[in-house]
Amino acid sequence: MKASTRTTLISVTVAGVIIFGILAVTVVLGSVLFVTRHISAQLTPNASAEQQFAEARARFGERPPLIEIRHGNPVLHRELETASSEAGRSLASLRVLTYDPHAGKLVNVSIPFWLLRLGPAKHFSFLSDNGVDFDNDRARLTFQDLERLGPGLILDQQNPHGSRVLVWTE
Repeated sequence: MKASTRTTLISVTVAGVIIFGILAVTVVLGSVLFVTRHISAQLTPNASAEQQFAEARARFGERPPLIEIRHGNPVLHRELETASSEAGRSLASLRVLTYDPHAGKLVNVSIPFWLLRLGPAKHFSFLSDNGVDFDNDRARLTFQDLERLGPGLILDQQNPHGSRVLVWTE
């Protein structure tokens, strides 16, 4: 192998490693930035958590959630899809507020809806280890259903152990 060919090969290899390293660092930093901007968890007293749930729930008035869990079974209120005055309005995010009173931990998640549209999953699902299993096989709720509904309350659930989950779209 000629010296010029060897030098070119080494230069290309070094450039490739540097570019790969920069891309890897960018992906890691981008992921960290995304998580810190869209997920927050804090230790919160029960009264403060209840106040945050009340404030989030108040914006929906007396309107029932799209999904109710009755005796462990999901019940969908499909009539809300056509009754909503904001039906068909573009959604910006899916929001989740959850509280575990035993740990005193309040978690607030905001997932951009464009990111949900990119994913391979066509169905919306909740999976829980608390005896509530809501998934696409039982209720067949899709992201398109949520978009047809427009901004609104999706789930307001409290389990027998006191843990609470509130899910809505904006």
